[in-house]
Amino acid sequence: MRERFIGALPERLEELERVWSHVLETAGRPTALEAFHRSVHSLAGTAGTFGQPGLGDQARKIEDVLDRLGRSEEKSVRLELFERISAHLKALRQSALQIKPGVLETAATVEPTRLEPAPPETVVEAPSCLLLIEEDRASAEDLVEQLGYYGWNVIWCASSSRAREVLETQRIRAVVSESSTLPEGGIFGPPSSASPSRAGAGLPLIMVSSHWGWDSRLAAVRSGADACLSKPIDVHGLADLLDKLTCTRPSDPYRVLILDDSVPLGDYYVAVLRDAGMLAHAISEPSALLDSIATLEPELILLDLYMPGCNGIEAARVVRQEERYAGIPIVFLSGESDRQQQLSAMGTGADDFLTKPIPDIDLVRAVQLRVSRFRSLTALIRQDSLTGLLNRIAFDLHLETEVARSSRSNAPLVLAILDIDHFKRVNDTYGHPVGDRVIRSLAQMLRKRLRRYDVTGRYGGEEFSVLMPDTTIAAAEKVMNALREQFALLRLPNASGHFQCTFSAGLAELEDDHSSIVLTSTADAALYQAKRLGRNRLVCASAGSESTTPPWMHEA
Repeated sequence: MRERFIGALPERLEELERVWSHVLETAGRPTALEAFHRSVHSLAGTAGTFGQPGLGDQARKIEDVLDRLGRSEEKSVRLELFERISAHLKALRQSALQIKPGVLETAATVEPTRLEPAPPETVVEAPSCLLLIEEDRASAEDLVEQLGYYGWNVIWCASSSRAREVLETQRIRAVVSESSTLPEGGIFGPPSSASPSRAGAGLPLIMVSSHWGWDSRLAAVRSGADACLSKPIDVHGLADLLDKLTCTRPSDPYRVLILDDSVPLGDYYVAVLRDAGMLAHAISEPSALLDSIATLEPELILLDLYMPGCNGIEAARVVRQEERYAGIPIVFLSGESDRQQQLSAMGTGADDFLTKPIPDIDLVRAVQLRVSRFRSLTALIRQDSLTGLLNRIAFDLHLETEVARSSRSNAPLVLAILDIDHFKRVNDTYGHPVGDRVIRSLAQMLRKRLRRYDVTGRYGGEEFSVLMPDTTIAAAEKVMNALREQFALLRLPNASGHFQCTFSAGLAELEDDHSSIVLTSTADAALYQAKRLGRNRLVCASAGSESTTPPWMHEA
C-alpha cells in the first residue's frame, strides 16, 4: 500500500496544482478554496500513515496558511498568503521528487510497530475434555454421567500417577481432583523424562473434599488449585465454575466500519485492523453509511472529518438520528490537530478523536478498548441477569434480523420455544432458590449443547427461546429432542436429596409469508399442543398453524 501511495504521488500533486491554479484564477472563490483545502488535508493525513511524515508536514504548513486565509479579509494580507501557499506547494513538489520507492522516513509516528494479536477471547475453542481424579468409582461414574449432560467429555483416573500419563497424551481443558489423592509436589508433579515441562501446568484445577480445613485448603492453594468445592458436589455449580475457568465460548471478531474519502487510506486501516483479528470494512461515500451499518452491524465507526459533499460531523449527526444506532461508538480519525475543532466534532456525540497519522498499534488499541467497553455495556442491557442469556427484548431484535436475513437469502430458520414442565410445583415444593437453580441449569445446558451461532434467550419465567439459523425443522427437532432427553436425566439438588425436571417445546420453521410475529405465535401454538398432549415432549408446528392463546395463559 505504501508503494502504491508513492507511485500515485505525481498524479496526485498534479491534481493539487490544478486545483490551486483554479483558486488563483477565481481570486480565491470559497468553493474552490474548500476543494483545495480538502485535497491538502487528505494528503497531510495519508502521507504520515504511509511512511512519509516529511511530506505530511509540508502539507500541514499549507493547511496552517489556509486557516489564516479563511480568517483574513484584507486584500494585501490575502495576496501575501496566496504567495506563501504557492511557495509551500513548490516545496511540497520538491519533497515528493526526493522520495525513493521502498524507503520509509524515520519518524516517531511511523516507526514499525508489532501489532497485538487478536484479543484472547477470540481463541478457537478446544474440545471440552475434563480430567477427573477420584478414588471412589461410584462417585466418579455419577459425576461423569451428570457432567456429560453439560457437554463435558470426562476422563476418569483413580490415581494421580495415572492422571499424569493422561495429561501428557490427551488434550485436557481442566482438572477436578479429590484432595486425598494429592501427592507431594501437587497434581502436576515434577517434569518427566518424556515431558521436560510439567504436564498440565497452567490448567484450571478444582479440588474437592468432604472435609475442608485451613491446612487442607492451604495445601490445595500451594498445589495450584483455582477453587475448592465440598462434597457432595453440586454438579450445576461445578459446571458453571468450569465454564468460567475455561472460557468455553470465544467471542466474535470486533466489527469496525471505516468512512474515509481516501480509498487507499481506508484500505490501509482495514488491513491493520484485520491483522489484529478484527472484521473491518471501509467505504468512501457518506451516502453508503447507513446501508453499510445495517449490513455489517458495526461495534465502532471510524469517521474522517473532512470529506467532499458531507463532512464527518454531519455524517455523525445522521447516524445519531437513528435511534437503533445511537449507542454505536463513533471515533473521528482525522489530520485535524486544532483542539477546539476536535472538541466541536466530539459535541456531535462522538466518543473519541484520533489524529492522523497514528501508529498502527495505537489505532488497534484504541479500537479494542472502545469495542470491548461497548460489548460490556451492551451485555448489561441485553442479558438476563439470572441466566446470562439474552433477555426478551434483545432476543426479539435478533429474531427480526434473522427473519429478514433468511427471507432475503431463502435460507431455513427454525424457532423453538421451551417451557419447564410443572415449574410452579417446583417453586411451591422446594422454594424459589431451587427453582432459580433449575432455570440456570437448563440455560447452561442450552449454552453448552447448541451451536455457537444459535441464538438463545430467556423469554421470562421458565420459558426459553432458541433461534436456529440455516437449519431445517427436521434437524432442529433431532437436536431439541436430544436436549429434552438429557435434561430429564439431570439430577437437581434440593435440601433432602435430588429431583428431576422436564420441559416441553414447540418448533416452527420460517415460511415464505411469515413475519417474526407469525413465526413466534406458530412456535407457541406447537408448545401449547405439547403441553396438552402430556408434557415432556416436542411438537413441530404444521404450516399455517398459529396460536390464539397468549403465552402467559398457558398452563406450565
